[in-house]
Amino acid sequence: MKSGWLESYYEALEFFYWEPQHLGRKKHSSAEFDTLPKVKRHLRNMEVTLNHNIHQFLALAPRALRNKFLGLCLGRDVSGDFVMEFRDVDKKFNLMNSTQPDLLFISSESTISVEMKIGAKRSIAQIQKYALLALAMEQIDGQKDSHTLGLLGPGDFSSQFKEGIASLSELRKAIQDADHEKFLSKQPLHLRNEPSRFKQIVETLQIGFTNYQSFATMLEASMPDASDFSDGAEVFRNLIQGMKGELKIRRLAP
Repeated sequence: MKSGWLESYYEALEFFYWEPQHLGRKKHSSAEFDTLPKVKRHLRNMEVTLNHNIHQFLALAPRALRNKFLGLCLGRDVSGDFVMEFRDVDKKFNLMNSTQPDLLFISSESTISVEMKIGAKRSIAQIQKYALLALAMEQIDGQKDSHTLGLLGPGDFSSQFKEGIASLSELRKAIQDADHEKFLSKQPLHLRNEPSRFKQIVETLQIGFTNYQSFATMLEASMPDASDFSDGAEVFRNLIQGMKGELKIRRLAP
């Protein structure tokens, strides 16, 4: 398989690992990853690097493909124009380090968050944090018609949660039974002050799930026709192949 466009991301990380002085850092002689193969293996075992990769992919993808990805995560069709937020979310919505979404998309009527995992399991507290994010956004932008959370992970749904939750219906019950008052008591004051709205958001939060294999299948189905040799089709093909290739390298999809 030829090198995809995402290889340049990992090459840049490797460069700054070996020459951290360009970032104002010193290299530690006792570093655990002391050879290039170890560095590469570590980088491609990290959840945060895959998060960056998918973020890059969606930033470049056309709206129709982005909405198709969101629809896959949510288990329903998604239409409309969503703005993808970047790393200034904490400052923009005054979160005070209370939560950090993996992927966040906002329209005038609704919000869609996506939480991705590759190894670690989720918890009910993490679901509560996405409801907290929704509350924080409403405090800045006004109330939305709906808030939605897509879960992206390996395997099937029953392997996703620490609590052993086996289905979306079980997850909904676990959310209703959770101690939201205790959760809110640990949050910044301006978010603690709206317990009723927080409870309403968390208990009506629409949640969906998909896995990386389904993501790869969707990408394959979105590939331009092999007979299309236009510049646009070539770029689109490269974009999809790069993302698919990364999922394959990480053994998240065939």
